[in-house]
Amino acid sequence: MRIGWILGWAAPEAWFAPIARATLPKADHVFVPATADAVGTLETSGLFDWTVGYSLGSLLLLSRASSLPQGRVALLAPMFAFASEEGLGGRVSRTQVRRLARWLRREPLAALADFYERAVLHVPPGLHPGTAENLLWGLERLEKDRFEPPLPPGWMAWCGAEDALLDASRLHALDPGINIVEGGTHHPAALIQAFAEAIS
Repeated sequence: MRIGWILGWAAPEAWFAPIARATLPKADHVFVPATADAVGTLETSGLFDWTVGYSLGSLLLLSRASSLPQGRVALLAPMFAFASEEGLGGRVSRTQVRRLARWLRREPLAALADFYERAVLHVPPGLHPGTAENLLWGLERLEKDRFEPPLPPGWMAWCGAEDALLDASRLHALDPGINIVEGGTHHPAALIQAFAEAIS
């Protein structure tokens, strides 16, 4: 089985990849950071049995839903819109996203550490989360992008019941096909486990 992953905002591959490989050890994994050309990069990487978007990666997949190559799609910590003002399951206001962008420009290490703590991600210090340009581009996407529910037909998704950034109950109400992972947070471990169990 071959799985192509688009990662979340500031999610270092060196942190995410070991979790995915430990949960799905028999799969061939390709990891792509959340950048403007993320979906295109996956498209040039061959065919996948599954294409999986985590967090911001889910927004990027939704933005290209009509042009994705053959294969099945799964979203972990899925987003129709990140901004709470949209009422589509995001818990973070546009003002907070803009504040994080300003902080990122001034004190990137402190801004990232605060985000990781608030999102309960436990990302060790020193891992490379991407260039400043890509991080700021990602925050702009989180601030502005919006997609109408439900998910495209056949897509699968999981959100943690205790996610600090997303309201799993609201997402499930918008699309009953979005599964709630009890005890799960925004951290990918429990979400990947739920995905692995569903496809096994």
